[in-house]
Amino acid sequence: MKKALAWLLLASMLLLAGCGGGNPTGTTDPIQTTEATQTEGGSEVDFSKYENKVRVLCYNIYYQNVDSRAANIQDLILKNDPDVLLLQEVSTPWIPYLQTFMAEKGYSYYGYGRYGGELSAEGLESGDQFVPILWKTDKYELVQSGHFWLSSTPEEVRSAAWVDGTISKYPRCVNWVILKDKQTGGEFMTMNIHTDPESDMVRTLSCDLAVKKLDEIRGSLPAVVGGDWNMGLSDDGYKILTQSGYADVRIKAKDTVYGGSFNNWGARDDDNFAYGDHIFISGEFAAEKFDVVNDYYDGEHISDHNPLLAVLYY
Repeated sequence: MKKALAWLLLASMLLLAGCGGGNPTGTTDPIQTTEATQTEGGSEVDFSKYENKVRVLCYNIYYQNVDSRAANIQDLILKNDPDVLLLQEVSTPWIPYLQTFMAEKGYSYYGYGRYGGELSAEGLESGDQFVPILWKTDKYELVQSGHFWLSSTPEEVRSAAWVDGTISKYPRCVNWVILKDKQTGGEFMTMNIHTDPESDMVRTLSCDLAVKKLDEIRGSLPAVVGGDWNMGLSDDGYKILTQSGYADVRIKAKDTVYGGSFNNWGARDDDNFAYGDHIFISGEFAAEKFDVVNDYYDGEHISDHNPLLAVLYY
């Protein structure tokens, strides 16, 4: 009976999504609920059979007003104890805080910015932004890393144009790593992305490129890709990912909330958070939990996005 009710709820929500149409910023997607439920896939999984567990936190920390929010952002991250941390909108003022955080809390990182600079480099251009990947140094060994730009020439630094003449307002660099669990030897790939908020076509092309890169780089490894995709559940880019074998953890997880994460600095209440941020996994992963994390400090949001938490097994 519980499974039947869960599937009825899921089918109803997906039907609403299909009627909603595309939405560049994810601000009007009609599926809005924070009610936890189980999905068929998650409820049947025996998580004890997996050797490897990873907690992934995906968080757009907002690029401005850094000094006043940094301590609370770091506190929220630590409370959720991620093994892997995918951050978006890491502007240059965030870098000193991030470097201190990594040194004190035991995280390594990989990250190149949209203008081609490395996260740790000095003399970065004003306006540069990063989507770095952080991981626990004592748990993982870095096997391989790389980056590419969202364009028709992804290896070209700063590239932002597509073959049909479509162009992003800013170049956008995607980062990826392959990590190895030091205790079990289990490897997986993770990717961090932030797509264009203004153009449906650019987002669709970006999602198509992301899938091609995931398939090319990971081989048969489990893969998790998270980020601020700026798209709702009915957008073409979202469908490209889910129809290419990459499941939305929001739908796949045993314990989940069917809610968005864009709070717009409190302009949207908890039951009306918009979609935009997503975590997708390949079929080699099993998902135990998905959550939209409460980001209130002293009654105020500390970013315009709430972080996403996924607990995964491979």
